[in-house]
Amino acid sequence: MMGVVQETIDWHTATPEELDGRRCIIRTTDGTIIDGWLHAIPPFTPDYQTTRFTLDDTDLCLGLLRILSVSPKHGTAILQPHIRSLTVT
Repeated sequence: MMGVVQETIDWHTATPEELDGRRCIIRTTDGTIIDGWLHAIPPFTPDYQTTRFTLDDTDLCLGLLRILSVSPKHGTAILQPHIRSLTVT
């Protein structure tokens, strides 16, 4: 049986719309690996245009774990300090 290969998405340059709902693999600074789905939290005001991402967690155990902040206005994508690496497919 052959495995399925999916292209990765460059989270450094992707838009919030391209990242929302995508599968991700996260490695935290303590070495924990988490396989999940990105969930976008839209900006709160028009002046604050940063979209924050957490895990889409139906059990609500990890749903508040912040992963990434993306600001199209400033052209930045920044991992939270407790995240060592992020792969998005």
